[in-house]
Amino acid sequence: MSDDPVHDVAVIGYGPVGQTLAALLGRAGHTVVVVDRWPSLYGRARAGHIDHEIMRIFQSLGIAERLEQDMFRATKYVFRNAASETLMTFDWDRDGISGWPSDYIMYQPHIEDALDSAVRQLPSVEVHQGWEATGLHRHTDHVEVALRPVHPEESSQTHAGPGARTIRARYLIGADGANSIVREWIGSTQTDFGFRETWLVCDLEPRQSLDFGFDNGQICDPARPHCLFQLGKRHRRFEFAMLPGEDPEQLESAEAAWELMAPYGVTEHNADLVRRAVYTFQSKLADRWRDGRIFLAGDSAHVMPPFMGQGMCSGVRDAKALSWRLDLALRGTGSDALLDSYQTERAPHVATLIRMSIEAGRVSCTFDPETAAARDAAFRSGDVPPPPPFPSLESGLLGNDDGTRLTGTLAPQGRIAAADRSGRFDDVLGSGWVLLLAPGAQLELDAHRTAVLERLGGRIVTLAASGTVGDVVDVDSYYARYFAEHGAEAILYRPDFYIFGAVADVQTVPVLLGELEAQLGAAVSVQVVP
Repeated sequence: MSDDPVHDVAVIGYGPVGQTLAALLGRAGHTVVVVDRWPSLYGRARAGHIDHEIMRIFQSLGIAERLEQDMFRATKYVFRNAASETLMTFDWDRDGISGWPSDYIMYQPHIEDALDSAVRQLPSVEVHQGWEATGLHRHTDHVEVALRPVHPEESSQTHAGPGARTIRARYLIGADGANSIVREWIGSTQTDFGFRETWLVCDLEPRQSLDFGFDNGQICDPARPHCLFQLGKRHRRFEFAMLPGEDPEQLESAEAAWELMAPYGVTEHNADLVRRAVYTFQSKLADRWRDGRIFLAGDSAHVMPPFMGQGMCSGVRDAKALSWRLDLALRGTGSDALLDSYQTERAPHVATLIRMSIEAGRVSCTFDPETAAARDAAFRSGDVPPPPPFPSLESGLLGNDDGTRLTGTLAPQGRIAAADRSGRFDDVLGSGWVLLLAPGAQLELDAHRTAVLERLGGRIVTLAASGTVGDVVDVDSYYARYFAEHGAEAILYRPDFYIFGAVADVQTVPVLLGELEAQLGAAVSVQVVP
């Protein structure tokens, strides 16, 4: 590891968020150095769910099909009471707007293996495992991070020695987890949303087919709230709440795990217990995600209860949202305000998901029988409102929606055919800034408006219902239905697939591009010094 070069970006942490950042920035052509205190990939599942938006991001890294080989398309995720009555349901069995099924159940080590393979193929990315970040020094045009090697046989201990090194980078990202040293360096406090519950997590690799009659959901039994779900195609998970007065060390024992799973017929004879751990689920949001050239992403910026499966998903969203902003900054077309908009957008989105996760957790984490009975009665009578819709972006780099209500929502991905290729839109034409025109819409832009997109590396795509040479065909009429449903003739979406703005009349696209130019004006006229 050389001390001399100044990399474009340094990433502390090589879990899924750090891996995604490295892959996205490396594919954009930037030099990236990643360090992680573990000498190898962690190899243990934490998260167990991703959604269609995350799959589209993984698609952009070329790993989605590989991941599908082991992932399980989710069924409905059901909250049941002790009498097996359904209290509420998450509809995880839909088709997502991003071109993939709405939800997947997965085994996290397989995600990390695929991301690692994608990163290792990039010549501009260096990965150094077994190194711990210990100090920070700021310079005008870069930051410098001191490192020391981690003892190879015991990753919980570090030893300073002659191998201590430094790395330098124009930007630094802390993707180093809930106990982030980078968050400490920038002096960010955290807002605690007040949810704190401790559960035992047990991951299994069955030796034979196991049928529980109920594969994915929460059992909201006050005697012992617990849940079970598939982890991809080859693993399963049980989680059990720690009861008041229980000893966490005793709960974490193998004997306790087998005893708790015994009512489901799970024994040492039909399954291997590959992991057990007691976790305390928390709900915190960093108050400051950026300090000059330093950023937070993933668990260093936020942690949430697991009851909606959005913890890792939110971290991967952070990676996508931050990487395209840094890409523009490093190319000299991203302003300081654009970099600030990272937190402006992401923090409210994450805060909403934290609150939603807490509300879902409160349904399950009820230990008093009378309180549970009142909860069940409220659900039976319909007095409990359904879960709110999944949040979209409400602030940040967003334009007008022209009455379409599409701004801040995810852009669709359907199948298209162009030239001699057909498939999902991104596989055929790529991603980035896209001005997408509905089938039949006609638009001529002047050179100035066209240059706005060109400076961002964007493109204009005009869809056709059927085509000749040079046309981009809406193969399944998916886009035609989408535009008709929303009363839109064009959408402009960003590299993270969120819609900047939409228009009901394609002839007002120049106004939309003018709005984009106004918001990025500082980036165009006053460039960030990379």
